[in-house]
Amino acid sequence: MLAVLKPSPAPGFVIGDVPVPEPGPGQVLLKVLATSVCGTDVHLYDWNPWAAARVHPPRVVGHEVCGEVIAWGAGVEGPPLGTRVAVESHLVCGHCDECRRGDFHVCENTRILGVDVDGAFATHLAVPVANAWPVGGGVPADVAAAMEPFGNAVHACSYGELIGRTVVVFGCGPIGCAAIAVARVRGAARVIAVDRNAYRLTLAERMGASAIVRAGDGPADDAIRRAAAGTIDCVLEMSGSPVAVASATRLVRPGGWISLLGIGDGPDVVDLSTDVVMKGLSLYGVAGRRIPATWEQTTAYVRDGVIDVHALITHRFALREIDAAIELMKSGECGKVTLTPE
Repeated sequence: MLAVLKPSPAPGFVIGDVPVPEPGPGQVLLKVLATSVCGTDVHLYDWNPWAAARVHPPRVVGHEVCGEVIAWGAGVEGPPLGTRVAVESHLVCGHCDECRRGDFHVCENTRILGVDVDGAFATHLAVPVANAWPVGGGVPADVAAAMEPFGNAVHACSYGELIGRTVVVFGCGPIGCAAIAVARVRGAARVIAVDRNAYRLTLAERMGASAIVRAGDGPADDAIRRAAAGTIDCVLEMSGSPVAVASATRLVRPGGWISLLGIGDGPDVVDLSTDVVMKGLSLYGVAGRRIPATWEQTTAYVRDGVIDVHALITHRFALREIDAAIELMKSGECGKVTLTPE
């Protein structure tokens, strides 16, 4: 089958031909309908220090995917063949302490599609049936493929109350823009979008931002306060920028909260004593999606058309055009980028 491969520990991907996987016990085989490109895929392409320390080539890459169930492995009796599914990319063990208490999203033995096991940039994919989330034929394949990152935004917004609140979103990539839409749906009175990229700030406005702030190299605290025009109740930090993380702790009111999703390349410098402890802030680390709660909420938003996920999908490529898709991602002049097998 056609697949995008990381063949060796070096920059770049190649298009290759690998065997169609056989669904093992407890697995389903999917015909891939659509996938989408994530920042993680860019790290793998560039072979940055994180990728070099984590991934063991050769590896089929990609983890955001929608497919059609075409075969069952031993012990599987559903979903019915022909069912359209989105895929949870984190494969959990089911037996560690975290899994036993229902915290599957922080399983200590998590393996990630396209990182630790072969992934989704291919014509076919075998995954545990528990990771195949039926979405119904009414959900377009490209939207279903984006439900995994969209779920990150839903998870980030779920930590605290948003009704009537003023929210700041740092980082307006696809997940940050999705978080803007989710925050508005959950009742936020005002959402301030902050990013360095003008294209993504335009997308943020399209997704419902009340105001935008163009960030520079230093803190944008004063501009954000002016845009908020009042108390800032919470921050959704999607950028991973150390400057943004520190700003978030200064900006949020005493007793407020911050969801932290972005992962930076360097250490964050935060005045914990003054800006967290003495203000009574709550910091919430967003790891993946809560299973099944986040998927249930995300599916409701998508199926009912509450949030227009299609607005986040700005570019589409064939799988063979992966190099062009990665270069576009690196430019920042895009929202969510979709790949289809042909």
